[in-house]
Amino acid sequence: MDEIRFRISNQLETLQVQASVIAQQGQQVLARWITQLQQLLQEFYQGEYGQRLKDVGQQLLTWAHAGWEQLQFQYYSLQFNPREFYQQVANLFTAGGILPVSRRELAFCVIGLTAGSLIGFSTGLNCHHPPQHMHHMKAIICHHYIGIEGVTTIDDVEMPAIQKPDDLLIQVKSASVNVVDAKICSGYARTYRQLLNSGKQRDLPVIIGRDCAGIVVDIGPSVIDFDIGDEVYLAVPSWAQAASLPYSGCLAWDAIVNESVIAEGNARGKRILVYGGTTPVGCILIQLTKLWGGYVVAACKQQAIPVAKALGADEVIPFNESNIEKELELQDKFDAIFYTGGQQIKDCILRNHLLLHGSYVSTVPEHLTSDTLGFVFGSIFSGYVRIKLLIRYLFGLKPNQWNDGSKINTANLDALRQLVDADQLQAVVHKAYAPHNIEQALHEALNPNAVGSTIIRFH
Repeated sequence: MDEIRFRISNQLETLQVQASVIAQQGQQVLARWITQLQQLLQEFYQGEYGQRLKDVGQQLLTWAHAGWEQLQFQYYSLQFNPREFYQQVANLFTAGGILPVSRRELAFCVIGLTAGSLIGFSTGLNCHHPPQHMHHMKAIICHHYIGIEGVTTIDDVEMPAIQKPDDLLIQVKSASVNVVDAKICSGYARTYRQLLNSGKQRDLPVIIGRDCAGIVVDIGPSVIDFDIGDEVYLAVPSWAQAASLPYSGCLAWDAIVNESVIAEGNARGKRILVYGGTTPVGCILIQLTKLWGGYVVAACKQQAIPVAKALGADEVIPFNESNIEKELELQDKFDAIFYTGGQQIKDCILRNHLLLHGSYVSTVPEHLTSDTLGFVFGSIFSGYVRIKLLIRYLFGLKPNQWNDGSKINTANLDALRQLVDADQLQAVVHKAYAPHNIEQALHEALNPNAVGSTIIRFH
């Protein structure tokens, strides 16, 4: 029982620690609830029922130990007697045991449990039929983690079906290709993909594409905000399975609002450097910070200067014809610096040009240590992730807040949509490819000279 008390206490402490990440008002409610629960458990344990529970537990342990020793002895002596073993079980529930019942009642109980288990198992096997897909679709998939060479276009992939009440099935019309897609082809986020997905989505092949635009063709019974035929756009994190605006837009929005000193909608009086100003994320960063009143300096390739200025940059530092470090020395320090890719530069060089309380934010895909863990440490990490998922489930939190998944949410997408509808934000498309040219598209997404997004169009 000491072990049981230790486990209960340990679980309560774990819940208290995890509750600290909830909203402040939730913390107060949970603290009161946990205190009351502790009092109830203490009263129960110290009361009459608690004493009886300890006695029952002690008897169970004693019986189990004695039964195990007897079973071992009979096994090694090859004299195991089923009738005698049954007698020992029956004695546990007779008048001198823990729960006094008749042998007939015990027999009916065992038969009922056995029959119920068999019926339930059989019913589950017969009733759970995976959906039969009658249609096929075209998809761009990565079938091996060997780089871009492991990507191909398949014309007859089995079309997914609605699995959950709140699912949407979307016919994709166009999808963007991002740097992270090229990294996925080499195994990026594969550990998260195995842990956070289910069924076929855990393993290869992986469907390429982080965001898309399309039409709703089917909905789950619990969906109330969408209908069949609606035109939609969406974004998914690097570990999920799924035109050019949602994913990059969510990364840009999160970088400004959640990771920098700039408040949402208010960049007045702020000096901002967007290093890599014409990458897909950089194009959105320039527009948002300028729209919110900031003074924006962009750094990009020489041929991309007209685009950066058209997006709203007040000054542009070209990569090709200037020494970036010397150019930055001529600039006043910045309140916020965003690194989105482009010409390589050390973080420390950019950080040297921040004001005292300024913020430096990188939007390039971060290195995931989980992708290189061995069996032992990989198992430990998997256990850690599963425990956190369980805790999030118990507290009613969304399970997709991992890695770049935490930056993609409905509120950000809706805010971006409103700006697009008001002609205050636009996507910049570099090139558009057909699905069978996916390798070219991925190479273009990695091209440092690319201006804006690379997209795939499905006809």
